[in-house]
Amino acid sequence: MTSKARSLKLNFIGLMAIPFLSLFISCAGEKSEGAKTQERLSDTEIKYFTNGKKLYTQYCANCHAENGEGLGRLIPPLKNSDYLLSDIPRAAGIILNGMKGPIQVNGVEYNQPMPANPKLNQTEVLEILTYITNSWGNEFGGIDPELIKK
Repeated sequence: MTSKARSLKLNFIGLMAIPFLSLFISCAGEKSEGAKTQERLSDTEIKYFTNGKKLYTQYCANCHAENGEGLGRLIPPLKNSDYLLSDIPRAAGIILNGMKGPIQVNGVEYNQPMPANPKLNQTEVLEILTYITNSWGNEFGGIDPELIKK
């Protein structure tokens, strides 16, 4: 390979590297949602969050969806939900005992019954709540276990 060809090849490689380096540098300063959650929660709360994700998948995701967006006008969202985040003890009661009747979530009325989950214990409810109040853009932080009463 001639020196001119080698020089052209190196210039081409250098030009191709610029977009990748720019992307890498621009993303390096951004924190993932997981990293932000870990900063917001204590070690114990991170365990609650991790266990809560498993429990959410088992008990809640069929209706509220994996992404917490609910199901149209039938099932309310948990993602950025004013109703959820405004009253944690009420949310704990709904998880355990279910509910019937209309509610307003983010200005939209929902009137689909939610089934009870009486087999869940207080720690499991705390874990689910820690997960849903710190996922999908929700940034509630830790939950006082005293707020979760049967």
